[in-house]
Amino acid sequence: MIHLYYDTASGVGGVETELHALSMKLLREGESFQVFVTEAEPVPLFDELEEKGIEMHRLPRFPGDRWRVRQRVLMAWLWWHLSPGDWVYSPRPPNAYLQLVRMVHRCGAKIGVRWSLAPKYRPGDDQFKTAVEETDAIISTSECTVSQFSEEYGYDGKVHVSPLHNLCLFDEPLPMPPGPPWKIGFMGRIDIEHKNLDRVLQGFTQLQEDRDVKLHFYGGGELDALSSLASRLGVRSETVFHGRYDHTEDLPEIVSDCHLFLYPSRHEGGPCFTLLELVQAGRFVVASPVGGIPDLYEGYPESGALADPDDLEGFVWEIEEALNRIEAGDIRPDAVRSRYEGTFDMESAHAAWSKVFLSKASSDHHCQEDQATTISKM
Repeated sequence: MIHLYYDTASGVGGVETELHALSMKLLREGESFQVFVTEAEPVPLFDELEEKGIEMHRLPRFPGDRWRVRQRVLMAWLWWHLSPGDWVYSPRPPNAYLQLVRMVHRCGAKIGVRWSLAPKYRPGDDQFKTAVEETDAIISTSECTVSQFSEEYGYDGKVHVSPLHNLCLFDEPLPMPPGPPWKIGFMGRIDIEHKNLDRVLQGFTQLQEDRDVKLHFYGGGELDALSSLASRLGVRSETVFHGRYDHTEDLPEIVSDCHLFLYPSRHEGGPCFTLLELVQAGRFVVASPVGGIPDLYEGYPESGALADPDDLEGFVWEIEEALNRIEAGDIRPDAVRSRYEGTFDMESAHAAWSKVFLSKASSDHHCQEDQATTISKM
């Protein structure tokens, strides 16, 4: 039995999307699994999993609750369902990491943890490093961040590399829209600091001086602050803020309307869902060389380019080069998509993940340790 365990879910983010995609794949494969999750707010993707008949253990917020209490309750639920030989999979290091690892081991089960942020951006204290050392399977979403586990945590064990499980939302690449104007898009959470969106606007002030370009932001978040910055920089009339979008329905229209996308994050884990969806759809991206993003684009100029947004001149140059290539017809959606198939698609991701979690036998006997004693040790 595999237990998918996530102690802080909220809305529709990357981890929630991965849990949904992984669960749908395991369901189709007929594997035995169940999901344990606490929800700071309702997660519509998990409603769909329940409707499919997947065994869900969902712990919602309740009046006066505390997240540490919810963590302990969720671990108690997990303890009750664990059997020797089972696997627990956490799609990011949980808050009570060491306590969870040791509880799983007392039950004769094993645990694998994936990093939602590259170790460079997920520092750990001594207790955290001990938890890493005692984890049965450490999983990175990218090859280029593997060395960071040793550098940041002193961990010299095996690091498994498994891309994110992701649903194929586009059966084929989308054709380019007509232009000019050339439409440049950003798709995701509007977080100015994390996503480096102030630098995007600063670069856009240079682009729009010589080109017929429009900048489109798709997503919710710090819209008022970003709009105010666009006004101060004098590019508000060339900038469109679309607000929140429905991830399950709106992506084809969003991607079809743009020629090029930017993803200038200051920190990331592996190639994230937005980038996987864009490469599926055949859209070229100029992205930051942070976290595991280079796995997707480094050495593959037909699919994307890497540029440090803090080097504003170099960042703008890469965008201009991409626009020149698009105008000349040198960036083809089918060539962009070729980077996805066979490397980052669902089957590739699941094959790598399965080598860790689906090759181990499970037992039918529940852990017999006294529950009160177990929880008191956490």
